[in-house]
Amino acid sequence: MKNLLLVFLVSLSISVFAQQENVDLYKIDSYIKKAAADWGIPGMSVAVVKDGEIIFSKGYGAIEIGKEDTPDGNTLYAIASNSKAFTSAIIAMLVQEGKINWSDKVQKHLPYFELYDTYVSTETTIKDLLCHRVGLGTFSGDIMWYKSDLSSEEIIKKMKGLEPKYNFRDGYGYSNLMYITAGELIKTITGKSWGENVQERILNPVKMDRTIYSLKNLDEKGNYAIPHAFENEKNIPIPYVNWEEVAALGGVISSVNDIGKWMIFNINHGIIDTDTLLTSASRNMLWKMHNSYSVDRTKPSDSFTHFRGYGLGWGLADYHGKLKVSHGGGYDGMISSVTMIPDDNLGVVVLTNGMNAPTSAVTNYVLDAFLGNKEKDWSTEILEKRKKREKYLRSL
Repeated sequence: MKNLLLVFLVSLSISVFAQQENVDLYKIDSYIKKAAADWGIPGMSVAVVKDGEIIFSKGYGAIEIGKEDTPDGNTLYAIASNSKAFTSAIIAMLVQEGKINWSDKVQKHLPYFELYDTYVSTETTIKDLLCHRVGLGTFSGDIMWYKSDLSSEEIIKKMKGLEPKYNFRDGYGYSNLMYITAGELIKTITGKSWGENVQERILNPVKMDRTIYSLKNLDEKGNYAIPHAFENEKNIPIPYVNWEEVAALGGVISSVNDIGKWMIFNINHGIIDTDTLLTSASRNMLWKMHNSYSVDRTKPSDSFTHFRGYGLGWGLADYHGKLKVSHGGGYDGMISSVTMIPDDNLGVVVLTNGMNAPTSAVTNYVLDAFLGNKEKDWSTEILEKRKKREKYLRSL
């Protein structure tokens, strides 16, 4: 009876919203279901927020391959690097409280922080940590923290030996190590762990009551997806990997319903109910482009993109002429994406428990439906390109 009532309520909300906004959520539902099957993902959950409400939330496939339990809007997944926006938000709050400044040199708070060059070591600021511009290459040094027993401080002290790929502040190199550093800085300034800060400063006030940062709480919460590796054309269940020590780079475990609340909070520029957790100055700093990527202007863009770059914990671009704020996440056996079109009060979150994940395809299809763009089968197009690329790589 309880399940029947839930189905009825979901169906009712879809019907009312589709009638009001001229968006066929049943069609979106069917498209996502087919995409999940075509890509062979074990399971995934999707939520859409619009005008301050979660108006679509559903799970597809299985929580674990070979088992009957289906994920839903409250099913937990590791969101990996989508956690970085939580880290930058905490830093912004500390700036608001006058405990630090964006331009503070990292060595002011972590004297042992050293990189490949003395000048770079002394000049790197807190802001530099969060926008991937210290000069290291993408994923440089990840071997130091991945499945490591080292503490964050021990990891930071080993970074000096890493060779740069770019000049300081003259390139984009996605750096998990800098977010580990930011997490340790938060711990040093507040006397509390990154997890305690995220719980007190974000999860509690935003009422994200199913979101955790420690595997210790996974069984207590229940209803969590199992990660899957993809080997020999098969999805294989694998255990969770403990990222709590480096949680500032990607340790959050959450559901699409909770991330829906997070997106609403961000679209509302850091205001929850009557509380302003992020000031206008903080919002503008987090969503300012601090590091840009090149865009090939000699070729047509499927999403009519004119600029792309990185703020602080968020990727920034334009999508059909509208600001898009987004991020992706990759964890052992799980892929995720969070995307917002702030001017339209619109957000889409896709969480999956497999490596062949149609996150961008589903997101773009939903965005197009709500923005009134010409309908496009993103799933088929992206999947065909992926298969061609894999075929080519196997031929090498």
